[in-house]
Amino acid sequence: MSGEPLGYEHNDGGINNQKLALLGLFVAANKSDNQIGRRIYLPNIYNKDQHDLKSSFENFEEIFWLDIFFDFAKRWNIEIVDRPNSFHGDRIERNGWNYFGQGACYIGDLVEHERPNLNSDIASDLFRSLIPKIKSSRIFQTVCDKIFYVSEINTAVQLRIEEDWHNHANRHLSAVIKHEEDYLLSAEGIIKKVANSLPDTGGTVYVSCDERYILLPKWTIRENVLNETGINIVFKSDLISPETFDSIRQVDASLIDFEIGKVADRFVGMTRSTFSNLLCFERHVCTYKTKRHDYIYNKIGPKLGIRTDLGSKDDPRVAAI
Repeated sequence: MSGEPLGYEHNDGGINNQKLALLGLFVAANKSDNQIGRRIYLPNIYNKDQHDLKSSFENFEEIFWLDIFFDFAKRWNIEIVDRPNSFHGDRIERNGWNYFGQGACYIGDLVEHERPNLNSDIASDLFRSLIPKIKSSRIFQTVCDKIFYVSEINTAVQLRIEEDWHNHANRHLSAVIKHEEDYLLSAEGIIKKVANSLPDTGGTVYVSCDERYILLPKWTIRENVLNETGINIVFKSDLISPETFDSIRQVDASLIDFEIGKVADRFVGMTRSTFSNLLCFERHVCTYKTKRHDYIYNKIGPKLGIRTDLGSKDDPRVAAI
C-alpha cells in the first residue's frame, strides 16, 4: 500500500552489504515529494557467521548510535517510524536486496557525475552519521593504541582469503570475469605486492579478515608471509586476549577492521569486495581526504593499483591506475 512506510526486515549479507541496503532505503525515501513517502522503518542488523553457527539478529540500536542517526534523518526530512509486526514478500524484498542494488548504484552515479558535491550528499551524510557503538569500546581503543601508537603501523591490508571468498571466487567470479585479474591471491601474494609498491611500511602491516574462517592457521600464514616478503602481519586477535576476541560478535569484528582501515594512513583492498569499496568511499567522505592513499591488489601485475574511483567501481581496470 502507498501509505505504508518504506523498509525491509533485514539484509542477510555482510555488514557492508547491509549498510549499502540502508543507503538505498534512504535514497528511495529522499526521492519522494510528499511526507507519506518519506516515512521509513529501520531494519534489524544481521550478525552473520559464515557457517551460521553464531548468526543472530540484533536491534539497530545495539550496533549503531541511534540518536546521531536520528539527527541525520531529521536533516533530510525523513521520518523514522516503528517497525511493523509482520513482513511480506520474497527473500529479495524482505531482505532489502533491491535497496542494496539502489545503494550501490547510487554511489557509482554520485562519484561519476556529482564528485564536486560529494561531501554534501545524502550518502556522505548517512555514512558520517552511521557510527558503530564498538568504535566507542575499550576493545577498539586498545587495538588502535597498539596499532598506531605502539607499533606505528601506517598500512592496513584486507586479506580476502577466507573460505567463503574461495567458494565465491571459484563458483561465481571465475565464470563472469573474462580478463586476467588477481582476485584470488594468497596472503603471501597480496603482501608481496604491498612490499613491491610501498617500501616504507616499516616492515609491519595490519591485516583484516574473518579470522574464524581462514583456510590456514594464522601463525602459518604469518610465517609464510614473513619468509616470502620480509613483512610481519598483525591480526586483531594478536592485540587482545583470546577470551576478549571470542566474545566479540562477528558484526562488531568486521566493524572494527573497517574503522581501523578508515583511519589508517593507507588502505589496501580489492575492487570485488564491498568491504574495500565502501571503506574507500567512507575514507574520503568521512575524513574529507582528497589525496590518493587507497590501493587495490586485484589489478593484474606485480604492484598495487592506486585507486582513483573512490570505491565506486568493481573492475580494477577502470578503478585504479
